Amino acid sequence: MNPLDEIGRALRPATWVAAAALASLFLYLATVEALKATLEPFRGFASVGDTQPLRYAFYGAGAAAVLLILLLRPRLFNRRAGEDAATALLRLQRASFLTVVLGEVPALLGLVLFLIGGGAADFYRLLAVSLVLVFIHFPRRVAWEEWLKG
Repeated sequence: MNPLDEIGRALRPATWVAAAALASLFLYLATVEALKATLEPFRGFASVGDTQPLRYAFYGAGAAAVLLILLLRPRLFNRRAGEDAATALLRLQRASFLTVVLGEVPALLGLVLFLIGGGAADFYRLLAVSLVLVFIHFPRRVAWEEWLKG
């Protein structure tokens, strides 16, 4: 079996998951914009007086997702001695799934924060973090080939 074919076979689902995560980020953005336009001025669906503690908690959870990626990534993408190519590719695929899905967490938290309190600026900030994370961790064939060689 050709190793390049194996890479393509493992990379395809990882790419689809990453593309779906990216599409969901744009769906979140469309949802926010639609709510802002149709329910102007949008103040959120929950009548919470002071959202500042909630904002801190959500920003902290978003930062925790980033930190988790930073802490897990070296362990997940560390090539193990004596590992065959098929096992390594499966592990690489799972690691890609995990990092991309964790990268989506800040935007999801921003969406929930927007729906609760109506703060679009919070959503945009957390969306930007997620876009950067998904872009950085988007599975790329060249990176996978280098990882398998090294």
